Amino acid sequence: MNKAMRFVVAAVAPVPIAASFMLAGSANASGAAAMIAVPHNVNTAISHSTRMGDLPATAPMSVAVSLKLHNTASLHAFLAAVANPRSPQFHRYLTPAQFTARYGPTTADVRAVTNYLTAAGLRIRDVSTNRQVVDVTGSVAKIEHAFGTRMGTYKQGTRQFYANDTAPALPANVSAVVAGISGLDNHAVRHTMNHQVRPAQTAGGFTPAQLQTAYDTASLGSAGGQTVALWEFDGYQAQNIATYDQEFGVNAPTPQTVSVDGANFDGAPGGGQGEVELDIEIVQAMANAANTLVYEAPNSDQGQIDLANQIASEDRVSVTSISWGACETASSQATITSTDNALAQGSAEGISWYAAAGDSGSDDCQDGTQAVDYPASDPNISGVGGTSLSTDGSGNYQGETAWSGSGGGLSAVFGTPGYQNDPSGQRSVPDVSSNADPNTGFAIFSAGQWQVFGGTSCAAPMWAGFTALYDGNRGVRLGNGNTQFYSIGNGANYGTAFHDITSGSNGAFSAGTGYDAVTGWGTYDGAGLAAALG
Repeated sequence: MNKAMRFVVAAVAPVPIAASFMLAGSANASGAAAMIAVPHNVNTAISHSTRMGDLPATAPMSVAVSLKLHNTASLHAFLAAVANPRSPQFHRYLTPAQFTARYGPTTADVRAVTNYLTAAGLRIRDVSTNRQVVDVTGSVAKIEHAFGTRMGTYKQGTRQFYANDTAPALPANVSAVVAGISGLDNHAVRHTMNHQVRPAQTAGGFTPAQLQTAYDTASLGSAGGQTVALWEFDGYQAQNIATYDQEFGVNAPTPQTVSVDGANFDGAPGGGQGEVELDIEIVQAMANAANTLVYEAPNSDQGQIDLANQIASEDRVSVTSISWGACETASSQATITSTDNALAQGSAEGISWYAAAGDSGSDDCQDGTQAVDYPASDPNISGVGGTSLSTDGSGNYQGETAWSGSGGGLSAVFGTPGYQNDPSGQRSVPDVSSNADPNTGFAIFSAGQWQVFGGTSCAAPMWAGFTALYDGNRGVRLGNGNTQFYSIGNGANYGTAFHDITSGSNGAFSAGTGYDAVTGWGTYDGAGLAAALG
């Protein structure tokens, strides 16, 4: 994790709160509790949006109150050491209980938060097992009362959303342990990063055998005993997966759905069905003996935070593939921090996180400015860019160029992590890449028909599949591989471990020799990278 996380989003200064609260906190001279603003919890989108009115007072709301981690300097040092082959702590991962005992919020922290929120009239719906998140529900009026802010409706171009007008505030003893409050706005909506090329009468696009040949993974086994998590905001139909497996002779375990916040979309999948089904099928194509857990959550800031915390707290998987994201600046800084805390726990436990870097090139916000996608920009994650793959008739690798849609560039939120050496002082994305060009797409069976898909949504599960193979072959979790990827990229084994992509552009950045902000270090040669990782 980045030792010097640098946030560029403007902090919100403490604001006076007119209402006096007697529920908790240090009393001032008049006997009322002192209220302290919780910074970084106002979405910057409201500064360039029009306020349309108040959110109805009786409308129901659900928010996630995230608590601060403890001993963060020690945590940052541990994350660097556990990923460093030269450290005595290399791959000496923690259990969820050990992480929570060393770095998690305390039971006293949770008690201070839940006592205040309950007294303020909110209902405690859940406390995460790692104590990092308290989920609460209540009417808009009660939310406004508890957090000392007003909820407004806003319009940004044609987009309408709601958000808190000012920074939320809490009694001093509660504010001191709270990292953020997510759900006070619904500005960020995670989107899939895939492109359907065309329906097909038969399976078109790259098949499992062709992908395994092109990326040289046949010698790595089939990932028996490994489990992969898929980070989803929609559902799938099991029959579509079975049809894919039958077509290509993939003898994979049946995927299992894991509900987050009560979500389960499998009975009536929505517009993201193709995303979920391609994630499952690509992981099975590369690691056909791996178990797949499909974590399904509501598409919201709270859903994202609870999803990340549930994966980390359960610690049932060695690798997670993420193909949903949003422009990095679409969410509040507090939401990103709260998600990052859960990702840090997963990294400490040896979970590898891979996230699609986006399909809008260097303009992830699609507003004419340079921007990257979150969560791919998180230092605990390996961001995965896109290429265009060329093979011969037998599926043998012939070469790749950068795909023009590959997300990449410099983070506006995170400073340069220890494994990078970017003179800008900012986190650079992506770290690695894989085939994503829709014109060299993947054969996917979804929604009852064969389709050809592309996008970095396809590239992320390609890396998750490789990592499951590596973990199963070596008998150890790779964890956050970025430190090793960058070391290999700068070392003598680069040419045998990676395919260096040297041509193509994503708009502001061009592919070139070695690392670049279009394809990262490039795509894997499965056997070569496994050997270089050791």
